[in-house]
Amino acid sequence: MTTDLRFPRSELAGEMVVSLSGRLKWNSDADGLFLAAPRRTGKSTFLRNDLKPALEAEGVEVIYLDLWANLQVDPTDQIYTAVGRALMASAGVIARLAERAGLDKVKVGAGGSSLEFDATKIGRMPGSSLTDALRVLSESAGKVALILDEAQHLLVSDRGDDVARELKAARDTLNSPGDVSLMLVMSGSDRDKLGRLTNAKSAAFYGSRVRPMPLLDDDYVHWMCGLLAKSNPALGGIDATKILAAFRMLGNRPKEMDAAISNALNPRLNAGLAFEDAVLEEASRLVAAEHARYRDTFLALTDVQQAVLACLLEAGDTFAPFGASALSAYSDVLGRPVSASAAQVALNAMREMTPPLIWKSNRGEYALDDLGMETWHQQKKQDGRWPPRA
Repeated sequence: MTTDLRFPRSELAGEMVVSLSGRLKWNSDADGLFLAAPRRTGKSTFLRNDLKPALEAEGVEVIYLDLWANLQVDPTDQIYTAVGRALMASAGVIARLAERAGLDKVKVGAGGSSLEFDATKIGRMPGSSLTDALRVLSESAGKVALILDEAQHLLVSDRGDDVARELKAARDTLNSPGDVSLMLVMSGSDRDKLGRLTNAKSAAFYGSRVRPMPLLDDDYVHWMCGLLAKSNPALGGIDATKILAAFRMLGNRPKEMDAAISNALNPRLNAGLAFEDAVLEEASRLVAAEHARYRDTFLALTDVQQAVLACLLEAGDTFAPFGASALSAYSDVLGRPVSASAAQVALNAMREMTPPLIWKSNRGEYALDDLGMETWHQQKKQDGRWPPRA
């Protein structure tokens, strides 16, 4: 008998399946489910290992796509390719034989629904539209769910808004009250960025709401304590309250928690502390090390880059980098004028770093790439130690 080392979230997945299917008159997500959760908190794991299987158990054809998996490929091309592959896979024996023969084109459907597809040209001219592809896929495979993980990355593409509107058009064409053929799930690690798909009147999914995805919390910690007790009987009764405090200190991030526990179990690293106290100590050390990295990154910037980044940290989603107030703020920090072109050079340099500090949408909006830096900034301000000094 083996122990399941993955925390199941089947109840949450089941609730989302019901909501996506349109079975609820109120609180329905039939128009699209938009989920936001910080990085490394288990969002992608949930989508792949809980929600996707739960939808498939209901007979839904699921296309899961992580738009961050390959940042070198335009996210719109990733979507077209994924839908094309799903269409070829579900179009029956003819499609499979065509694929084996090296052919891309295949005729699917019957009667008025018959279309000849080149799976490599969905969304391109000449070629079939994304709506057509999803309609035929739905008629071939039944209900379809498209899960776009890190969907805000769609907005870095010049074609991102157009593809978002195509998806909305497909949803409106295929779905009717009580009959949902196309389910859309879009997740993001930054609520403000994901909200750019829903908040503005010009946004494709205007009127939809971005909801926070429930974080792993006390249920997860108690499950984890159970695993620890089984694998390390010498620990005796584990104080889950302290373990939960450490987990929350780490921002409810499972991998960071695993690192803290591993170090706490190492007698050479735990300084003779009780296990729970050693976990808390390790969590504190990991957070301090993370904040030190942000500090080092900030201090390694040029003075103009520091001024621009500091202004972004203060302004948040209202950041307008080339406006008069921003240029004045840069000048106040540096004691000399800063031009819009100098600010642009600084932003471009921070976007090109590895990993990037700055994210830019196709609409010219700028934001932090890693929200962990905002947490660090707020902590430094709270401690009265902003800005950091070398």
